[in-house]
Amino acid sequence: MRHPLLVGLGALALLLVPGRAQGQWSIRLALEAPLYAHASVNGQSSSFGINESFQPTLDLIGSYALGETLSLDLEFRRGIAATGTGFTRQQTFLGLGLTLDVLTFPLYGRVALPIQVEGGTVLFLRLGGGLKILDWGFFRIYFEVTADLACAGSGVSFFGSQAVNAALGAWLRF
Repeated sequence: MRHPLLVGLGALALLLVPGRAQGQWSIRLALEAPLYAHASVNGQSSSFGINESFQPTLDLIGSYALGETLSLDLEFRRGIAATGTGFTRQQTFLGLGLTLDVLTFPLYGRVALPIQVEGGTVLFLRLGGGLKILDWGFFRIYFEVTADLACAGSGVSFFGSQAVNAALGAWLRF
């Protein structure tokens, strides 16, 4: 008869084996903020930098590996605060994307189509890339830079809104 403690320790060992780094599922959680943003909505133009308003967002990405290097992503991003007079937090976004990640290379790239689902509907093109700062295979700390370009939506013209963002996060593969 098997001892439950041995079964539990065996299962934990399987989770920590480097071969498990090629798991099919992963989840990423990052704190992100726009470094610079410009918007032209209904003929009104505005822009700001991180020096004028710090607008952190939580960025949650769930991924399913389609192969060795490509994964399908579902991204949820929600603003949590804003500093500075007259500024409001970032809106809520939801969208699909693809991540290209070669396990033996310290950089990765991704593309996404997030939709702003709060305060008007706007479709964005999100291009990004990152550096895996700490990579234990199943757990990573990463730094990412993204560019958001508006494609269409409520009062926004094609590429009428742009933002450059930076994020620091944790990436768990299982």
